[in-house]
Amino acid sequence: MKYLKVAAVAAIALLAFSCAPKLPQAEVDAATAAFNAAKTAQADVYAADAFKTASAANDTLQADLSSKAYAKAKTDAKALQDASAAASAAVDAGKATMKTSLDQAVTDLGAELPVVQKELAKAVHAGKKAKLDVKPYKTLVADTKSGLADVKSSEDAGNIADANTKITALKATLDDAKAKLEAAGYKA
Repeated sequence: MKYLKVAAVAAIALLAFSCAPKLPQAEVDAATAAFNAAKTAQADVYAADAFKTASAANDTLQADLSSKAYAKAKTDAKALQDASAAASAAVDAGKATMKTSLDQAVTDLGAELPVVQKELAKAVHAGKKAKLDVKPYKTLVADTKSGLADVKSSEDAGNIADANTKITALKATLDDAKAKLEAAGYKA
């Protein structure tokens, strides 16, 4: 009788174990590959909102795997794969939008630089009567010109995000210089 009870418990345990959901390895692998492809395509940079959705889906899947909720993991793996594919697909549109913004910023900076140079020339012409030290502004103008070359190099290399970051910094610095020159009375 004792052996019969042990055998019955063992049979029930074996039945429960064999009926438990299995790890959906193929689905998890496909979802992980899609998520890694989205990261490689820089979806976090060019399609940030879509990538956030994919990242949240990845977090959910990882939580399912950690808690061994394999039945739910299969559904969440599909959601991750779909969200990652959408993020990857949005990269080209994001790059195009960022490129348009970059081109406009380069045009704006190209128009602003001669104005700052004229204002700087007025300050230099004022000589010792100038209300500010012109040396940093001369350096700034030279740095802006070389910075534009760096922006162009990044853009030519296809790194639109890096070029956009550089042009934004150049524009902010030049805007600040222009404001200070004009505040000192050297408006072009």
